Amino acid sequence: MNITDEEIFDILDGIASEELLQRHERLLQEDEEYQLLFKEYAATHALLGDLPMEKTAVNFTDKLIDQWELAQETEVVLKPKSHLHLYFLAVMCALIVLVVVLSSGMPSVQSVKVPLDFSVLTNMIHQKELINFMLIANALLAVFILDKKVFKPYFRM
Repeated sequence: MNITDEEIFDILDGIASEELLQRHERLLQEDEEYQLLFKEYAATHALLGDLPMEKTAVNFTDKLIDQWELAQETEVVLKPKSHLHLYFLAVMCALIVLVVVLSSGMPSVQSVKVPLDFSVLTNMIHQKELINFMLIANALLAVFILDKKVFKPYFRM
C-alpha cells in the first residue's frame, strides 16, 4: 500500500483526501524509507514555493499554437537549378573539336602537314600511377554522388 509521487505532492499541496492522509500518517510512523522520501519531497516543494511566479504573456497560447502549426507543415525548399553539367559538356565538345582539328593537321607556312606524335601521350596513359590516381578519383566521385543523391535524401526523411 504505497503512496505515489503525485499523491505525496497532493498531500504537500493540501488537496489530499482523508483516506490518503490516513495512509500517509501510517506510513510515516511505520516506514523509514517513506519518511526520508517525504522529507525530500517536502524540501523540494518548499524550494518550489520560494521561487517567484512568472507571469506569462496574454497571447502566449496563441503564439504557441501558431508555432506548433508552422512546425507541422512540411517545408518545400526549391533549389536553384545548376547548369554546371551543361558547361562541362560544352567544354568537352570544344576540346573534342580542338583535338580533331589538331589531329587532322593544320597547314603550316610551307603548306606541309606535320604529323602529330601521340607516343608521349600514350606512354603517359599506360603508367601505373596515373591509372591508380584515376581509379581513386573516380571512386571518390562515385562516393560523393552516392552520398548527395541517395544518403542525404534518405536520412532527411
